[in-house]
Amino acid sequence: MALHYTTFVMPAAAMGLPHDTPFLVLGAESAEEFTSIPAVTSLHRVGNMVTPFCHASMVLGELPVSDVWGTVVQEQYDERAKIVILRDPVPAKVDLPYAELTKGLLGEDLPPWLGLMLAMEVRSYARDVPVTVGQSSQDILSIGIDPAAPTTFPDWAQQVMPPGS
Repeated sequence: MALHYTTFVMPAAAMGLPHDTPFLVLGAESAEEFTSIPAVTSLHRVGNMVTPFCHASMVLGELPVSDVWGTVVQEQYDERAKIVILRDPVPAKVDLPYAELTKGLLGEDLPPWLGLMLAMEVRSYARDVPVTVGQSSQDILSIGIDPAAPTTFPDWAQQVMPPGS
């Protein structure tokens, strides 16, 4: 499975909100692979790495995040992050105007398809999940598990984008 991911911070002014928003976006290269993307119900951060969990099961391994991402999670977003699951395949080619939509986002090596997601040209699901901080991603007792979080799509989604799709 070819899974794509990116992490970034959306500044408050870009969303018209009183806080910045930390994102983790997951997508697949084909429609068939979409079913392999796990419904992430929590994240556990150790330094500049986060490990996605689906209830008590570790999924996907560790993913890098920036210092800014970690700070925003802790200080502005109530120890949570927004997970976005792309329902359409990750676009291979992106027109320049869409790629330019990522200007102003706080993140490294942002993929050009991110602009399509922001313009709601790629269907997606989104959910806020708890982010815990610890010394090890193996210490299951320190991970903030949300046992009530659904683990199947579309039930997992708190937001569907574009709305009604």
